[in-house]
Amino acid sequence: MLGYKYPLALWLNTKEVNPMVSVKVIPEKGVEYKEYKKNGKHRIYFTVNNGGARPLEVGNYDIVEGRYFPARNATVVWNTVEKDDNPQALIVIGDSKQIFVGKSTKAPSAPARTSNWNAGSNNNRDRDIKRGMCFNNAVNLIANNPAYHAMDDAEVVEEVFNLTDALFAEYMKRYGN
Repeated sequence: MLGYKYPLALWLNTKEVNPMVSVKVIPEKGVEYKEYKKNGKHRIYFTVNNGGARPLEVGNYDIVEGRYFPARNATVVWNTVEKDDNPQALIVIGDSKQIFVGKSTKAPSAPARTSNWNAGSNNNRDRDIKRGMCFNNAVNLIANNPAYHAMDDAEVVEEVFNLTDALFAEYMKRYGN
C-alpha cells in the first residue's frame, strides 16, 4: 500500500486535477466565462453576448474530464476546435496545454428558422402549445355560435378540428414561428 489511502492503481487512475495547476482563459470579444471549482469538479462555463438582455450559455469545458459539453438547447453549437478554425476562446492549462473552443464545424449547427411548422426552431412543444391555443379558440367560437347547437356531436367535433387546423394554418402563414 505504500502509505496511500487507496491502492496505487486506483490512485493513479483518478481524474483529480492538481489544484496547483493554473487555468487561464482568454476569450474573444463578446464571450464571457465563469470558472467553477467545487466538489472535485473544475469547469469553465461560456456565454455569448448576442446583443440581448441576457447572455446565451453555449456550454462548458470540464478540466477534469478534458471534454467540452455543449449547452442544452443552445442555438449556437460550440465544441473544441483547432487553432485554425476561428476559436472563440483559449483555455491554457498549466504552462503549455492549450484548448481552443468555439463554434464547431464538427457538430451540427442549430436548425435555421423557417416558416415550415414541422421543422426549424418551432419544436414539438411550441407547436403543441400553439395548436392548443387554436383549439381553445375554435371551441369558444363554435360553442358561442347558435348554428352549431343543432348539429350532431360528431359533426361538432369535426368542425372544432377543422377550425383548429384553419386557425393554426393561418397563424403559421402570418407569423411562421
